Amino acid sequence: MPFADDLALPALEKLLGKAFLLQVFTGPERFRFEFAGAGLPAVSQGSFLDEIAPNSELSYLRAQASATVEAGEPTLLRLTEASGRELSRVLLPLWGNGQVSLLLGAVAG
Repeated sequence: MPFADDLALPALEKLLGKAFLLQVFTGPERFRFEFAGAGLPAVSQGSFLDEIAPNSELSYLRAQASATVEAGEPTLLRLTEASGRELSRVLLPLWGNGQVSLLLGAVAG
């Protein structure tokens, strides 16, 4: 598992699209957006996941984030909406301070 310190935030900020970075908090478990690409306009940096109205790109993100932290392994979610639109989202855990401290994510579709 990569270390959170290995992630270069300036390089991530140059990415366009639907990439995002979640900081992991424990006790209670919460997730805060540290970065959100321009393709996720409903998300603002510093907002907590549970404060944002779910949309198609964020559907089931809290459950996926919890599963990624618990497993300590990447997760992939694939959804097909009623309209037939397909969506895929990957979350990659990053290690820091003896635990999963960040989740790097990207949405396609």
